[in-house]
Amino acid sequence: MSGGLDGKVAVVTGAGGGIGLACVRAFHAAGACVLGADIDTGGLAGIGGERVREARVDLRHPEDADAMVQAALDAFGRLDILVNNASIAPVRQGFLATTDEDWQRTLELNLLGYIRAARAAIPALERTGGGVLIHVASEAARMPNPRLPDYSVSKSGVLMLSKVLAAEFTSQGIRSNVVSPAFIRSPIYDRPGGLADSLAEEFGVDKETALQKYVELNRIPVGRLGTVDEVASMVTYLATDDAAFISGSNFSVDGGVTPVI
Repeated sequence: MSGGLDGKVAVVTGAGGGIGLACVRAFHAAGACVLGADIDTGGLAGIGGERVREARVDLRHPEDADAMVQAALDAFGRLDILVNNASIAPVRQGFLATTDEDWQRTLELNLLGYIRAARAAIPALERTGGGVLIHVASEAARMPNPRLPDYSVSKSGVLMLSKVLAAEFTSQGIRSNVVSPAFIRSPIYDRPGGLADSLAEEFGVDKETALQKYVELNRIPVGRLGTVDEVASMVTYLATDDAAFISGSNFSVDGGVTPVI
């Protein structure tokens, strides 16, 4: 989508790796200036020259959301797009093994972090004359995974957050949409102790064999896991004027696996 975001300024949270980093690369390729925000911004090194900046941000702290938006304004003078993506997805041993502290930590970042980022960004979008909010959720919001109880609930909240924002702000020129990935080969799978390790232990095989068995057991129609770049392509489309009539919607990027309306 080369040139589709020429002159636009975006903030992407959770930009240090995975889907967030893929969004930074895709936005840059489409002509945007991008502020990539994360606790660890090391993955952003060397991307995009003057059109990509970074900010160390922890959205569990309300003041960091305001500082993040201000950093984008200081660097580029305006804001057009916010991509809410910073999340954690701890693998649990089930609902009863998930403590209050576990729930609080996940909801603090995955839901309140999105709320804080949107609250900080919307006044800047209003000053620009409108803009786009894109929230990366998950099909775990509609197809819960017993290994991810707190994550699933947090992402369900993101779906309604976007609806609430669309209901209030679309008439003011600010669109809000959700992209819901599923079965994407991201750091959630590959980090130490992540889903790939959990599956390998459960099946008693190596990680790659376990992941292929996982694909087969979940009957993913395309026969493979998705890529972070495929998610970023949908996010980029929603950020462009080609999606100007779309607000309050949720887009699955799941290989056709989610059997719900």
